[in-house]
Amino acid sequence: MKLNIILSLTSVLLCLSNTSAQVRLDHFFPNYFEKQRFAHRGGYANGPENTLQTIVTNIEQGVRAIEIDVMLTKDLHLVVFHDERTGRVLQDDADRLVSEMTLAELQAIPLRDESQGVQYICSLLELVDTLVELVPKKAGFDFILEVDFKPNGPTAAPGVDALMAALNNYLPKIGDRLYNYFFVSSFYPSVLELIEKTDPKIKKGFAVTATPNENRLMAKLGVLFAPIIIKKYSIEVYEPNMCLIRKGRVRRYHRRGTLINAWTANTACEKAELEKHAIAYTTNCPTGSCVPDPSDQVGKPKRWCKKCN
Repeated sequence: MKLNIILSLTSVLLCLSNTSAQVRLDHFFPNYFEKQRFAHRGGYANGPENTLQTIVTNIEQGVRAIEIDVMLTKDLHLVVFHDERTGRVLQDDADRLVSEMTLAELQAIPLRDESQGVQYICSLLELVDTLVELVPKKAGFDFILEVDFKPNGPTAAPGVDALMAALNNYLPKIGDRLYNYFFVSSFYPSVLELIEKTDPKIKKGFAVTATPNENRLMAKLGVLFAPIIIKKYSIEVYEPNMCLIRKGRVRRYHRRGTLINAWTANTACEKAELEKHAIAYTTNCPTGSCVPDPSDQVGKPKRWCKKCN
C-alpha cells in the first residue's frame, strides 16, 4: 500500500516537473515574457549602441533580454545598426545612406563613440555566431533577443531573404528551439506579412506610436488597426510607445492572448508607471534609472507621460 502511494506521488511530482519545464522552455509564455526588460540598442548604457562588444558586455553582466536594430546594406547583408544614415553613429561626415554602402565599406569606418576604444559595426551573422557560443555558457536557457527590423518598401523582400539566410545557417545545428530565443519587430505591417508568409515559425512584434515625427496619419492608423493587423498576420507581440499604455488597452490585448513590450522607459517615473501592468518594456538602463534619450524621443508625451517629463 505504502509503495503504491509513493509511486503515485512520484508520478504526480514528475508530471508537475515536466509541466513546469515546458512552461519554462517557452520564452513567449506570459509568465516569462512579461518579466523582461529589454536592453535598448544592444544595451548601450554599457557601451556604444548596437556593437558586438556592448552586447557581449551586457550578457556577461547578467542582462538576459536585448533589443538590436538591423539595416540592409547595398550588397544585401543585414548589419546591426539603427539609423538610415551613417553620420550620427559613424565617423562619416558625408552622412551616407546605409543602403547605398557595402558591408566592407561600413565596417571600414569606426564609431564616433570611442569611450571604450575604437569599435566598428558588426553584421547580424557575426552577432549570431557570437551569441550561439556565448549564450549557453553565460545565460543557459535564459535569453531572448528582439530584432528591430528596419528594411521596408523595396528593401523589405531582400531584407527578409537575408534574415532567412542567417536563420538557415543555424537551424540545421540548433533545430526549431532557435525560434524560442528571438522575435522580429517592425513598424510596417507589409514587412510582418512577408515574414509570416516566408516563415510562420518566426515570432513577430508590431511596433506602433501615436506621435511620430513624420507620417502621422499612417502611425495613427497603425494604432487604430493594430488588433486587426496582429490577428491577420499572427503577431505575438504588441509594441507600443510607452505613452500608449493604458490599463484598459493592456487588458484587451491580454484577453486576445497578445504579449506587450512597451518602449522606451528610462526614468524612475516612467518605469514605475509601466510596472503597474503585467508587460515587458524596453529601456536604456535595465537596472536602475537613467535620463531619456533624445535620439529616441518621438513627438510630445501624452496623458500619463506628461507627468514623467
